[in-house]
Amino acid sequence: MIKKKIKNVYNMLKYAYAKDINIKCTNVKYGNDKKQYYKVYKQNNNKPTIFFVHGGGWCQGSPSLYSGVGKYFFKHGYTIVLVGYRLVPNHRYPIQIEDAFKALRHYIKNNETNNGIVVGGYSAGAEISSHLAFDQKRQNDYKINLSLLKGFISISGVLNFNKCKSNSSKRLINRYVYRSNTDNCNPINLINKNSTISTLCIHGDSDTLIDVENSKTFINNLNKVNSNSYLKIIKDAEHEDTIDIIRGNGNEYSKYIFEFLEKII
Repeated sequence: MIKKKIKNVYNMLKYAYAKDINIKCTNVKYGNDKKQYYKVYKQNNNKPTIFFVHGGGWCQGSPSLYSGVGKYFFKHGYTIVLVGYRLVPNHRYPIQIEDAFKALRHYIKNNETNNGIVVGGYSAGAEISSHLAFDQKRQNDYKINLSLLKGFISISGVLNFNKCKSNSSKRLINRYVYRSNTDNCNPINLINKNSTISTLCIHGDSDTLIDVENSKTFINNLNKVNSNSYLKIIKDAEHEDTIDIIRGNGNEYSKYIFEFLEKII
């Protein structure tokens, strides 16, 4: 287990900081805090933009650290935006979600988005981006044009706090939610009859940090109102394994992402 975690950290750094003169990105600030920025890997085609929120238990990580994800999608012809946000413990829920909405509003205001936007994220980033997809109150507050949102992708997402059984996940959630009502924060509770955005959840069945039931129960609830929601389970995959489908050369499970994207183009 420890060796696998070390390997994951090594791969993240390798893919993030490996130089490629054919790939260029731009850092854009959307607020005054140093964490309030996003990285844009720009393509010019008729594909949707991927608006991706990094993981890290709401307390660590950055767009730069997830640059491998940006490079991967760019090489496959997609414009991708890697979103930064302020972190726990200096900032608690709902600051992270508000930052994601501010970044999305800023990007839409300053860029061509006629091909639509697919929001998504990994782990805690999937929890944050689930609000972009399903949080109707904040969508209205930030005046997000819902016709632009074409899909939601969660990779090992924290989508149902009640299904997080490990002590580590409980500690992370408690530090994030802090004094807020957990039910009000829980992504699965955002689902209602208007939750029609196309959705893909990918999860490892051996995830010991964020139990696979997070994705299973989220999709089960979503299927009651949304026929365009899909669940893909990766056999024997731990929490850190699933990010490999969208960095480096990808792997055999990367097809889940591109099959989904093709459906919604």
